[in-house]
Amino acid sequence: MATSTSGAALSANEKLTLQALKDHDKVHPKLSATPVPPTLKDGSKVSSTSRRSHASGDQSSSRSDRTGKPPRINFFKFVVATRAWHRIAKNSSIAKSSEKLQPVVRYENTYKTDPEKGQYFAPGKVEEMLKDTMEKKLKCVKYSPEKCRLITTELTAEIKSKVKALEFPRYKIVCNVVMTENKRQGLEIASRCVWNHSTDNFASYTYRNATLIAMANVYGVYFE
Repeated sequence: MATSTSGAALSANEKLTLQALKDHDKVHPKLSATPVPPTLKDGSKVSSTSRRSHASGDQSSSRSDRTGKPPRINFFKFVVATRAWHRIAKNSSIAKSSEKLQPVVRYENTYKTDPEKGQYFAPGKVEEMLKDTMEKKLKCVKYSPEKCRLITTELTAEIKSKVKALEFPRYKIVCNVVMTENKRQGLEIASRCVWNHSTDNFASYTYRNATLIAMANVYGVYFE
């Protein structure tokens, strides 16, 4: 004789599962998600609720023993897991887009017309750096117009980066390197700048070997 279970005896998960299966049948009537209830010899049908009222462990083990296949995945749990995955993916995409849309931080002017104590441009430190850099770079170099043109560009960039590493805050650094052939000729280089004598300064160094003469000038201009 078929047994039936009242709606009050169903658990919350079972109620939600049945409701999800019914909604699935309404949307896809041809691909029904609810199994057809079996018919007994006396013509009565076993309700789906009564078959689900059995112990889940015994039912799953008996099905796997008879058919050799694992039990079916709960449709309701599958839907819940899919929605949770979509929610996580949406939240991560929103977080990434919010990071990209963060406004650029802009600082207001400090209106400092003079550098703080100990942060002035130091010509002595810069000249020592120029001496070491130019002696290492040009020690074994012979003058050649094409070769010296490339070396001058590389030497200017290297000197500028090393001066910045000395950390003179709010100073604009200008570097100029001149290289010529050494034939014991006279050579004079002059430059003029409009700046503040109390804050701005420069450093200069000249290197000579048997074939070339190189002169480097570095200017430090305080940016108010």
